Amino acid sequence: MAGDEPRIIASFDSYEGMLDTIRERMRQLQVAGTAFDQFCGLPLAYTQKIIGPRPIRRLGMSSFGPVLNGLGLRCLFVEDPEGTERLKSRVPPRNGSYVRGGATHLTLTTRFMQKIGRLGARARIDNSTAEQRQKWARAAANARWGKANR
Repeated sequence: MAGDEPRIIASFDSYEGMLDTIRERMRQLQVAGTAFDQFCGLPLAYTQKIIGPRPIRRLGMSSFGPVLNGLGLRCLFVEDPEGTERLKSRVPPRNGSYVRGGATHLTLTTRFMQKIGRLGARARIDNSTAEQRQKWARAAANARWGKANR
């Protein structure tokens, strides 16, 4: 049904185009900046810092979602057939033998942690002076004797 189609507000392909769209949407809805900031949970006057005439902040990961949700907008990525064809004609396809399937999981076992701990201890000893090693040995001996006398 044609009535169920979402209304397209704008089309853009740059950050500036997105900012222009957000500015126009705020003008259409006649929303005041500080009231909008409060509604979205943003710091006061933050919207002006993002979309003002000379923005001093950028719409980033923290503010992107609240701003779009506050304006009643969603992103929809649409394929540009000319751009896709241009990419395919200029960039060779990747070698499938280099592609990893799924995520790589690493389980940190006690044995593994002990192994890398020994490597770290060995590196610490190798990079220390004789005086430092003597000081550590004395502290370890004192700790052992202290336990024995308790």
